[in-house]
Amino acid sequence: MKKNQTEKEIKLFLASSSELDLERAHVGDLFNDINSLLADTDVRIRLLKWEVFDPSYTGERKQSEYDAQVKKSDVFVALFRTKAGKFTLEEVDVAVAAHKQDKRPQELYCLIQDWQEKREFDMNELKTKLSKDYVMDSFTDIKDLKQKIIKILTPRLGTYGITVTETEKFIQIGSVNILRKQD
Repeated sequence: MKKNQTEKEIKLFLASSSELDLERAHVGDLFNDINSLLADTDVRIRLLKWEVFDPSYTGERKQSEYDAQVKKSDVFVALFRTKAGKFTLEEVDVAVAAHKQDKRPQELYCLIQDWQEKREFDMNELKTKLSKDYVMDSFTDIKDLKQKIIKILTPRLGTYGITVTETEKFIQIGSVNILRKQD
């Protein structure tokens, strides 16, 4: 980024239980890759997730600090596999309330992983609860999740003049292949 440019930042908050740590790490890697491609522009994407916040006690409940970050995000994405933990559900509720009050986060997404094993929550109940406010979708694996995240970010990147396109085999930012599509 050149000096004197104002940075345009897109903030995405990623909520999930720790069972999706690997997926969360891969989304972080995706954000790093995209930001590398955007290095010569004034656009940045920022991933907000509990792992990147200071774990030291500040006199406030840590979850309250995370909830404050939810309210500052542009996009909120909740991921579920077999668990719907109380802190993830709290973040989901905070996102809905903030969206209704301040339109921030502006977009709410819920992605539930296709999973054949037993879930510790009622998926239909969760879908019913969230479908009023959230865009509901599923993902099969890490690659599919990354594709969905890019598709969520594409319109926002486009408003800043960043072109995201799909070829037969790749998703590209500018002319650079960022992700191989599912076969």
